Amino acid sequence: MSSERKSLIFDKVRLESLTDGVFAIIVTILVFNISVPELILLAEGEHTSERLSSRLLDLWPDLLAYIVSFVTLSVYWVAHHRIFRWIVNVDRHLIWINISFLMTIGLIPFSTALVEQYRDQQISIFIYSSNAILAGVIIYSLYYYAKSHLELIDKTVHSLVKNMPGSRILITILTYSVAISFSFIYLPASLYLFLLVLLPEFIPDRYF
Repeated sequence: MSSERKSLIFDKVRLESLTDGVFAIIVTILVFNISVPELILLAEGEHTSERLSSRLLDLWPDLLAYIVSFVTLSVYWVAHHRIFRWIVNVDRHLIWINISFLMTIGLIPFSTALVEQYRDQQISIFIYSSNAILAGVIIYSLYYYAKSHLELIDKTVHSLVKNMPGSRILITILTYSVAISFSFIYLPASLYLFLLVLLPEFIPDRYF
């Protein structure tokens, strides 16, 4: 590696800290999309309790969207962690790929709120899925960039990293692509298909 190239390589700690901080803020913001039901108290006792129970049950689509988004962010955080466990240093290009990834996942609370309020609209499913797909494409680009620049990778795992296909990230991208397709056929099924993003976590580590 040339001395000029070496001078553009930085320690990864600050980038990991920034990423963890952004993830922590985003998953916290998600819950703000769920509003506590407001009741006009016309009676006391049992009837009031029943109305509150009914209003709470009406929140299930919001809770489902919250769970799906939280799981999606968790899958991407785990993917990011898996990538960075092999990375020892970062360069400017990798930093900006990472920042682009953070900018994209930063939109997930917005796209989640869109699905919660307009779950009967195909465009909201499309925007939410596209948001998740774009985040997946960017984190895969981050993975591929690191894989192609072995000077950033721990020397003891070069051969292992070169043979890792990135299956988990690709399956997540595929899941959201299928959800978009289903939204044209049967819209409610798309929300449940989002839960399939958990599937990549059952892939053995050796396949990434």
